[in-house]
Amino acid sequence: MALIHLEQWPAPIEARNLRILEASLDAGVPYPHGCGTGECGSCKTQLLSGEVKMDPYSPEALTDEERSRNIILACRARVVSDVKVRWLSAAAAPMPMVKLLTKVNYVGHVAHDVMVLRLSPPAGQSLAFHPGQFAKLRFAKLPVRSYSMASQPGDADLEFHIRIVPGGAVSEYVASQLQNGETVEVRGPFGEAYWEDPEGARQGPLLLLAGGTGMAPIMSVLNAALNAGMPPEQIHVYHGVRGERDLYASDRVGSSAQEYGFKFIPVFSEQQVDNSRQGLVHEAVGKDFQTLHNARIYAAGPPPMVDAVVSLATMRGAPDNQIRADAFYAAEPEKKGMWERVTGWGGLTGWGAP
Repeated sequence: MALIHLEQWPAPIEARNLRILEASLDAGVPYPHGCGTGECGSCKTQLLSGEVKMDPYSPEALTDEERSRNIILACRARVVSDVKVRWLSAAAAPMPMVKLLTKVNYVGHVAHDVMVLRLSPPAGQSLAFHPGQFAKLRFAKLPVRSYSMASQPGDADLEFHIRIVPGGAVSEYVASQLQNGETVEVRGPFGEAYWEDPEGARQGPLLLLAGGTGMAPIMSVLNAALNAGMPPEQIHVYHGVRGERDLYASDRVGSSAQEYGFKFIPVFSEQQVDNSRQGLVHEAVGKDFQTLHNARIYAAGPPPMVDAVVSLATMRGAPDNQIRADAFYAAEPEKKGMWERVTGWGGLTGWGAP
């Protein structure tokens, strides 16, 4: 059986006909990744030796020039022989993955197509994460879905914002069938678009940019920044939505803005709203900031919105290491049995665990 030798992991990993990312997660490796579908490039990996076969991926996630240098996407790479690889993420070392069986403490509508979900970990257990990260959730026997934490590390409950997708088996289950007290499997944390407060990083503006339910990780980052003592006058929160009925977090964020003094700017792409910004988030930011060379930028939401923000930030002078982006890609159809294999690593902990 082919083996994966990961430079950042002490033991070889059995490939077992899985992609490198799948096999690594199955073995308990906190492998940096994002979408898992070949769209975002977060799992870029240097192939040091051996041979892989690549499943289809987006050319924006991995260029031909990168492939010529033996850079691959771990989420798309199937090993043909023993391989030696090294992930390329420059972020801080990933936090250990945890798997919990949590209980639904609250589920309810906050907008016509958005649910707030709060999950309670078992007594004495928690999910350690950085503000801005996400977890993978499984309801009943439905496919796994990724949702970002809106809460803070150490909070009693994990809070998630779930957009109801018409015809979506998971989101419609949450909206119409999920009950308080129900068990939800949670695994994480994942993601690199998380809050960091390096020394000397408070000289410029902090731009927190959300599209739709991208407000969940942005709220987590916002609260972490305030808790860390970031000057409120340097914080600018933009929330891009279609119309007023989609602005589900305005009460919480708006009241917080009044209390602390940061700027909260809703941006409406379709509905004309008096005394409000119209258009797209990146357009609003572009009008407000002629240069972004000393800005720190966090963006979360639909891929077109995130891509436009990253492009603008780069053109306006923001260094790559000051841009943290989390694009919400559509879920890839799950391979039968994949969740059972992955959650089998290390054993589940939590309510009713064996």
